[in-house]
Amino acid sequence: MFPLYLIVDRETCGNRDLVEVLSEALDAGVRFVQLREKALDRDALLQLAEQVVNLTDVYDACLTVNSHPKVAVAVGAKGVHLPAAGPSPESVREIGGEDLLVGCSTHDLSELDRAAASGADFVTFSPIYTPSLKPGYEGIGLERLLEAVGKTRLPVFALGGITSDRTGACRAVGCAGVAVMSGILAARDVRATVRDYLHAWEEG
Repeated sequence: MFPLYLIVDRETCGNRDLVEVLSEALDAGVRFVQLREKALDRDALLQLAEQVVNLTDVYDACLTVNSHPKVAVAVGAKGVHLPAAGPSPESVREIGGEDLLVGCSTHDLSELDRAAASGADFVTFSPIYTPSLKPGYEGIGLERLLEAVGKTRLPVFALGGITSDRTGACRAVGCAGVAVMSGILAARDVRATVRDYLHAWEEG
């Protein structure tokens, strides 16, 4: 499983086109992507997801679609990412089949246990640091991340305020990777920023 999980949405890209920004990130080495669009209706999401999956397929990258398993299946995405209070991975696989990759968002150990018990393939655990886009959310810190990693065999991706400078510390506690949104999408130089994250992971 690739250690840099890029979560993309149009809002965080600002005045830049999402597909253009994602293309630069993939060109720099991203191979694991989540399309997270909460404001679009199904038809608009389906249209955007088709564009994104066509692009990720060029790079042989894995695409998950947030919260919409039917859209993920319809466009041929490799997986779906579920909110903590969403449907179970088991129920989603009834739609997409056993080969569908299913990730779950988790924020505490009880949600982590529930994701593992219901058949998730991986989880994000957040917020490790205070997210730049959600200043009202206080980061829970590396100790809680270490506790989560030690409690499950699932790959755990650290999420929330993860900069390239913090990536090595996350790897040091044993997580499978880092999940990033604004740290890359809002960067002036997307390619260089992706390379910074990947280099920080390797050095960590």
